[in-house]
Amino acid sequence: MKRLVLLAAAGAALLPALAFAALPATDAVLKGAAFIKTVQRPDGGYAESPGQSIDAIIAVRAAGYDPRLDVQNGKTPADWLIANAPAITSPASAAKAALGAKALGLDPKNVGGTNLIAVAQAGYDAETGAYADNAFSQSVAILGLACTGNQPGAKAADNLKAAAVQGGGWGFGGFADPDTTAIAIQALLAAGVPRTDEAISKGLAWLKANQGNDGGWGYDPAESNTSSTAFAIQALLALGEDPESAAYTKNGVTPVQYLLSQQLPDGSFTGYDPAFAANQVVPALAGRTYCNAPETPITRTRPAAQPTPTPQPTTPAASPTARATTPAPRPPATGDSAGPASPAGGELGLALAGFALLAAGGAAAALARRRG
Repeated sequence: MKRLVLLAAAGAALLPALAFAALPATDAVLKGAAFIKTVQRPDGGYAESPGQSIDAIIAVRAAGYDPRLDVQNGKTPADWLIANAPAITSPASAAKAALGAKALGLDPKNVGGTNLIAVAQAGYDAETGAYADNAFSQSVAILGLACTGNQPGAKAADNLKAAAVQGGGWGFGGFADPDTTAIAIQALLAAGVPRTDEAISKGLAWLKANQGNDGGWGYDPAESNTSSTAFAIQALLALGEDPESAAYTKNGVTPVQYLLSQQLPDGSFTGYDPAFAANQVVPALAGRTYCNAPETPITRTRPAAQPTPTPQPTTPAASPTARATTPAPRPPATGDSAGPASPAGGELGLALAGFALLAAGGAAAALARRRG
């Protein structure tokens, strides 16, 4: 009996350490959500970039807050989306905005008179199954429809499967990247493709093979970044995988612990841009996928007083545990253009020197996610 008591006490002593890295990582999520509130703009949105503003709306909801209650200059994120919805014409941008509308408790088919679902569906090519000319935007279009209760096009999943590159991942320019691979896996699952499907199995295998030694993911396995790691965690959660298991522990560090190590004192995270990174990381640390983050139960209320925004350096400082001294490439982006997205752009200067082909893929992915 005494032995059992001692074992129980020993187990209890371990609980705080285990809870520190367990999902949801509540303390980090609350700090990240508080930071997002500090960057809210006078028009009610959270960023100049529409796609980033929608990411923030979804992140606030993923943290358990009602984004409709975030007010700046008398405007809420719902006011912002209603004002901007008429300008959205590309399928991926409309689909992503539909997820934002869901997070705000709005009807995606009637956002101030704009039917975002109809906009997304109107851009579908029934012959090819394409909503977009790149895998990331194709995935977002599928997710935005499926995760708001609308059926994606009949050939949309097949189109996305066919876009996989050698090695089983998805990306740009013939090279896979973790962001696009993770979002593609989630899109296929949302479209009803079974977890055992060969395309999904190969995508998961690619993620496993390309995890960094610090527990994270990046465009280069030797240079992990927070946004890529957050997307990978969401894919693992959607697959029913445990991102804190031994299978995803590198040098004693899990992907969740990697993200926690990158949180800055103001609640943001290191990355291409601290606010951009916070929008990606908060849902992952809250244990929410890209699909279910907008429907997170509202269980929290913002504190009356918000912290003063911390000025952000042009180049985010790396945490003591971060290996990279160069800012991460901008992750892929959707939701920032009224018209169709193009995977090409002039952001190759953001790439890491010596990795030209990899950087080209990262820059293309960046533009796709930002634009939609």
